[in-house]
Amino acid sequence: MRCRAKIMLISILLLASPVAAQDSREPTSRTPAERTFILGQMRLFLSSIQAISTGLAAGDMSLVVAEASARGRRGTPVSAIPPEMKAKETPAWGTMMSGARAGFDKMAEAAASGATSQQLIGQLGETMRTCVACHQSYRLVEE
Repeated sequence: MRCRAKIMLISILLLASPVAAQDSREPTSRTPAERTFILGQMRLFLSSIQAISTGLAAGDMSLVVAEASARGRRGTPVSAIPPEMKAKETPAWGTMMSGARAGFDKMAEAAASGATSQQLIGQLGETMRTCVACHQSYRLVEE
C-alpha cells in the first residue's frame, strides 16, 4: 500500500510540474495599455455574445442586431485600435480578429434581414469558433 501511495504522489507531482504545465500557445508581447485594450475587447465580445443569446431566446431581433453590430467592423473601426498595437499583429492574429468581427457583421445583417433564431445561433457558433481558435493559439505576455 505504501508503494502505491508513493507512486500516486510522484505521478501527481509530475503532472503538476512546470514542464507538464507548459503553455504551448504562441506568446504575443503587448504593453500594459495594449493588454488592457485587448482584454477589454474580449470582455465586450463576451457581453455581446451573452446579449445576443438572450435576444435570440426572447425573439428580440433588434437586440441581436444592435449587439452584433457593436462588435462588428463598424462597431470598432480600425482607427479605434492603437496604431502601435496594430503594427505588432501577425497576419494570423489579424485574420482571426477580422474573422470574428466579420462574423458579428454577418449576424447583424442576417438578423436585420429576417433570419431565424436557429440560423443566427449557427452563425453565433461559427463566430465563437474564431474566438476559441484565437484563445487556443495565443497568449498575452507583458512586453
